[in-house]
Amino acid sequence: MKIGGLQKLTLVDYPGKVAATVFLIGCNFRCGFCQNLDIVDPERAERVEGQISESDFFKFLDSKIGLIDGICITGGEPTINADLEDFIKKIKVKEFLIKLDSNGSNPEMLERLIREKLLDFIAMDVKTSPEKYKEAIGEKIHPIKSREAGSPEATFNRVKQSVDLIKNSGIDYEFRTTVVPGLVEKDDIEKIGQWLQGAKKIALQQFQNKKVLDKEFEKVLPYPDETLKKFKKILEKYIERVELRA
Repeated sequence: MKIGGLQKLTLVDYPGKVAATVFLIGCNFRCGFCQNLDIVDPERAERVEGQISESDFFKFLDSKIGLIDGICITGGEPTINADLEDFIKKIKVKEFLIKLDSNGSNPEMLERLIREKLLDFIAMDVKTSPEKYKEAIGEKIHPIKSREAGSPEATFNRVKQSVDLIKNSGIDYEFRTTVVPGLVEKDDIEKIGQWLQGAKKIALQQFQNKKVLDKEFEKVLPYPDETLKKFKKILEKYIERVELRA
């Protein structure tokens, strides 16, 4: 497993838990507003400080048994790693809770992890409304070629499968949308609410225009807080709990 970084303590990544966050290298999306650019591109990641070996990661875990509750696995996109299941099993045997962050492009992997009872919390990104998904995941700047993704249309169908799978999993979860002006507007918020209707929770995350994958997004100004509050009210018609995050 290629590990691009480790946050040894977090009080915010895993709701209600004290955790550590491990960043896995590589992603099959190229969202222009992504701030994890050093993790998304494996070639770039090789040149960035912060990588640790898998053996050093597990030595760290051994030192934290009884001191933290869980491990957040993020990226990049963790589910593009064929050995993710084995990696999680080695963490679970040490009795840590597992939170997985995912873009939802690999429902087969998600289903297997859920079936094997390897996940305790899932956070899935919902990039925008169905109509804008192709634009949001970066088709214009990096054609999706990995077998996990396929064409943008096929990718979105897989994302939809993951949404349904997570909603019916019985596992604690949340959906997350980074509110990027131009990609996520009032009409998109309405459509996201209709798509996710009945979901337990969604978090609206403020867009940050610093250190983004596509420099064009540095020119995009974040929405004012009042706009996010209006978006929150729209989603509350459809989703049980809506949270705003900086």
